Amino acid sequence: MIIVGTAGHIDHGKSSIVKRLTGTNPDRLPEEKERGMTIDLGFAFYKTSNNDTIAFVDVPGHERFVKNMIAGAGGIDVVMLVVAADDGWMPQSEEHFQVVRLLGVKHGLIVINKIDLVEKDWLELLEEDIKNKVAGTFLDNPKIFKVSSQTGEGFDQLESYLDSLINNVTIRKNINKPRLYIDRSFTQTGIGGVATGTLKGGNFNIGQQVNLWPSLESGKIKSLQSNGSSVETAIPGQRTALSITGINKSLLVRGGVITDSGDLQYFKHHSVLALSVELLGNAPVNIKDRRKAVLIVGTTEVEGELRLYDSKELKPSQSGIIFFKPDDPVYCHIGDRFILRLPTPMVTLGGGKVLDHLQHFPRQKQLKDYEYLNNRVSDNLQDLIVSEIDKMIMIKREDLLEYAAYSKSEMKKATDGLLKDNKLNVYNGLLYNPENINKTVSEYSDRIKKYFTKNPHLTKLTLQQLQQISIFEDDLAEKIIKYMVSESVLSKVDSNYNLSGQTTSLKGPVKKAYNEILSKLKTEKYTPPLLSKFAEQGKPYKDAIKYIIDTKQVYKCGSDFIFINEAWNDIIVYITQHIQKTGKLSLGDLRDKFNITRKFIIPILEETDRKKITKRDGDIRIAGEYFKK
Repeated sequence: MIIVGTAGHIDHGKSSIVKRLTGTNPDRLPEEKERGMTIDLGFAFYKTSNNDTIAFVDVPGHERFVKNMIAGAGGIDVVMLVVAADDGWMPQSEEHFQVVRLLGVKHGLIVINKIDLVEKDWLELLEEDIKNKVAGTFLDNPKIFKVSSQTGEGFDQLESYLDSLINNVTIRKNINKPRLYIDRSFTQTGIGGVATGTLKGGNFNIGQQVNLWPSLESGKIKSLQSNGSSVETAIPGQRTALSITGINKSLLVRGGVITDSGDLQYFKHHSVLALSVELLGNAPVNIKDRRKAVLIVGTTEVEGELRLYDSKELKPSQSGIIFFKPDDPVYCHIGDRFILRLPTPMVTLGGGKVLDHLQHFPRQKQLKDYEYLNNRVSDNLQDLIVSEIDKMIMIKREDLLEYAAYSKSEMKKATDGLLKDNKLNVYNGLLYNPENINKTVSEYSDRIKKYFTKNPHLTKLTLQQLQQISIFEDDLAEKIIKYMVSESVLSKVDSNYNLSGQTTSLKGPVKKAYNEILSKLKTEKYTPPLLSKFAEQGKPYKDAIKYIIDTKQVYKCGSDFIFINEAWNDIIVYITQHIQKTGKLSLGDLRDKFNITRKFIIPILEETDRKKITKRDGDIRIAGEYFKK
C-alpha cells in the first residue's frame, strides 16, 4: 500500500478531489463537515486497476492546523500538492510544500484544481509559475494534472497515473523496528481503547508484546485493522488501528508511540537531540542559543530550548547543527525527520533530521567531541556508521546504531563494505576506524607520558590508574588499553602496564629522597630504618620508596623493612648454608652473624618461612621445602 498525502491551501479542493477519486469524504468529523474544512487527519482508500491500494491522507489546510498536516506528512510516501486555478500558489501552498520537502518526502505530483473557473491562457501561466516554485527540489520537473473536482474533467489522466504509481515509488521497508505514532484514539464498544496511525519500520501481529510511549506501559495487541478490515498482521506503510490489552485506554493519546522496543528508558536518559536543521527562506526569526521552539516528529509535539553547535546564529535559508532539549523526552530514531516551529506565533522555522540522542547539552569545551555529527548530515548509511564508531571509538557490531532508522541487514551490508575497503577494522570482536584509533592511541599515550613525568618515581601503572588517566568510561578505556597492548604501544607484566620504551628519570625532591634512602640502606645494610620512618618524611620519600621497590633495587621484607639487595642476598646465603651444614638455625645464629636484634630477626625468619626456605620447629628453624627441590 502507498500513502499519498494531500497538501495545499485552504479551500483549494483537496478533500473534494479525494472524494471524487475514492467515493469517501475524508472530512469525517461533524465539525469538519459543518465548517467545510479538514481540521484533523482524514483517510480514504483508492483501488487501482491492478487491485493495489492507495491510502489518501487528507491533511488540513487551515493555518492553525498545520501541525496536523505535519503529522500526516510524516507518514506519507507521495505528496499530492493541490493548487486552485483561480487562487494560484498561496502562502500555505508554499508552507505545505516546504514541510513535506523537509520531512524527506521523495515523490510527488501537482494537481491544479478548479480549472473550470479560469481561462486556458491563465492555466499555462500558472503551470509555469508552479514549476519555478518547485525547481531544484524533489518536485523538479513535476507531473502536473489539471482537473475540476466539480465536473470531473482531467480525472481520467490522474487515475491512470495513480494506477502506475506503485511501480514508480519505493515502498516503505520493514527494518524490524515497528513504530506507530498515534494520530487518533477513541473507544469502541466491545473492543475498548483503539489507537490509529501509519505503521512504519516493521510489522505488528495480533498477540505481539508492545510498549507504549511515554507511559512505558506494556501490553499485547488484541486486534488489528488495516484499510478498514481485520488483519492478523499489519505491515509498514499501512494505515493501522489496534487495541491493546493490559494498557489503560486513557494512555493511548495522540503523540504517543506504540513500539516493540524493550528499552524505552534509553530515550528518557538521552533526551537532548542533536539535529541537522535547514531554516526556510521565509523563516521569521534567526535561531540563537536559548531560543524556544516546538519540535514535531511523527505526531509528537514538544516545546524545548535550542543551542547551536558551531555558529552563533542561523539565518533564514541557512543550515547547521543544533541541540534541542525538550521539556519532555521524545521517542524518535536517528534518521527521523522533524519540523521546527515557533511556539508563538505558530509559524514554521524549518526542519531536518535527527542526528543523535545525548544525555545533556554539550558544554563549550566539549564541542570538539561532537565533530562526528558533521558526518551524519548526509543520508549515506556508511557515513553514519563511521561517525558512530568515531563517537564510540570501539563497539561491538551487534550494538551498532540500535536506535537508528535502519535494519540490521542494511547495517551489516554497509559495514561489510567498509571492512572490505579497509575503512574499518576489527579487533577482538570490536569495530574501529583505523585513522581514528591511531589518533586516540596517540592522545592517550601523551596523557600517560605526562602522568609519568608528573610522577617520575613510577615505573608501571595499574589498570585502575590507566583508566583514571583516560578521558573515557572505564569499560571503553579497558578495551583501548587491550588494543594498545596488542599493538605493543603498552607493555604488560603481570597486572601492571608501562609505555613501551618508557624510561624513568627522578628529579627534584624525589631524587634527593631516593639518594638519601639508598645511602641509609647501604650504610645500615642489615639494620635498615623502618619503612614508616621513611614515609613519615613526606610524599617525596613515599614516591622514592615506591620507585626503589618497583625497580627491584631492594628486597621488601614483610611490611616493615626493605633491605638493599646485597644485604638480603648475604642473609639468604648464610641461612641456607648454615642449615645445610648443621640442619638447623636459631635466632642466636643470626644475631651473632649480623649483629642484629629480634626486631630484625623475627621479620627475616617469617619471610624465609613464607618462601619455604625455612620451617619453624619450636624455637629453631629447619630446612623448608626449598631444600627438597
